Amino acid sequence: MKYSVEYISTFHTDMLQTMINLEEYPQKAQRIFAKLDKVLTNLANMPEMYPIYEDFPIFRKITIEDYSAFYMINKHDRVIEIHRLIYSRMDIKRHLTSVLQDYNFQ
Repeated sequence: MKYSVEYISTFHTDMLQTMINLEEYPQKAQRIFAKLDKVLTNLANMPEMYPIYEDFPIFRKITIEDYSAFYMINKHDRVIEIHRLIYSRMDIKRHLTSVLQDYNFQ
C-alpha cells in the first residue's frame, strides 16, 4: 500500500530559497529539482529506500548534488513528511533542531 507524501511548510520555504540561490545557474537548478521530483515521487512506494540520518535518527536523508532533503515516516498513518531541503555546506544540525523543536521532540 502506498504512502501519501506531505510537504511541510519549512520544505516549501527551503525550495523557494534554493530557487533564489540558484537563479544564476538555471541548468543546475533544473537538474536538481528534476532529480528531487523523481526521488520524492518514488518515496510513496518505498519510503525506507534512503538511510536514516545518524545525527537525528527520526529523519531519513536524501542527497542530491549539493543538497540534502530530510523526511520522516509515519508508519501508523502511512504518511511521509518532507521537512527540509538544506544546502550541504550549511549547519544541518541547527536547521534540523528547529524542526524537532517545532514538534517538541527532545
